[in-house]
Amino acid sequence: MKKRYKLALATASIALGFGIIQAKPAQAATFSGPINIYAAASLTDTLPQVEELYQRSNPNVTFMNTFGGSTGLANQIIMGTNLMGTNPKPVDIFFSVSQAPLDNLQLNNKLIAGTRQDILNNTLAIITPINSTISISKVEDLLKLRQVAIGDPASVPAGVFAQQLFTNSGISQQIQSKLVLGTDVRDVLNKVSSDTTDTIDAGVVYTTDALTALNKVKIAYTPPINLYSPIVYGSAVLQQTQNPDAARDFNSFLVTPQALSVFQVSGFTPIPEPMTTGGSIAVGIVGLMMKPKVKAKAKAKAAVD
Repeated sequence: MKKRYKLALATASIALGFGIIQAKPAQAATFSGPINIYAAASLTDTLPQVEELYQRSNPNVTFMNTFGGSTGLANQIIMGTNLMGTNPKPVDIFFSVSQAPLDNLQLNNKLIAGTRQDILNNTLAIITPINSTISISKVEDLLKLRQVAIGDPASVPAGVFAQQLFTNSGISQQIQSKLVLGTDVRDVLNKVSSDTTDTIDAGVVYTTDALTALNKVKIAYTPPINLYSPIVYGSAVLQQTQNPDAARDFNSFLVTPQALSVFQVSGFTPIPEPMTTGGSIAVGIVGLMMKPKVKAKAKAKAAVD
């Protein structure tokens, strides 16, 4: 009897540890309606995957995503206009890279109190075209190149991090004349891609963006993370939301092990790391389960391109 009891107790403990990765039982949709999200351009590939996962339990929720430079998107929310200068639909959730855009929205009373959260970390990568023969072993090697693409620091946090990288490497003044500014981090990626007619020699992007285009660019150098501020992604629900219940629920879903595992497979680092052993194992196992699918998609995309 004691052995059976211990075995049952052990089985129950394991179930509790791994239960978090079990699929939710079929149930009536709790939330419905559209959720309008303004998000960092570096989330272009991954956020829709997280939304698809959420819709399995809430099939009546739809998403409308606007991706771009986080600073520029935050300014649009504050001014109440979009890139076309017209009044946009109310935004429900802002998913930003860098603390500054969210700080700006918070100072302007645009966020619902208690909904702001830090979710992910990222790192910088120096990329070159896939067919490039340029060798980069340190940041200073960028001075040998003709042009270097970065995001426009006025509207793109990736550009701010790149300028920090240059400053802390002692090349800030020398490199300014070589810079080509992109509208967001994906624009920088495209400028360095060998598909363009006037390929830029190198660019500074987030590592996760570089990983989405390894058939067009290569990571030539990964700078030390102490040369720029921590790259933190955070989200919050906005005061202007017209679907507050669904927006709050999805915002909370972004930090669940299920969602974090999707981000992790794409190269992001979840924060905070899961605090329980079961949670840590859950994220790791879900990530491992998804990797074959991600690799298959990448191969298929490369074949098409």
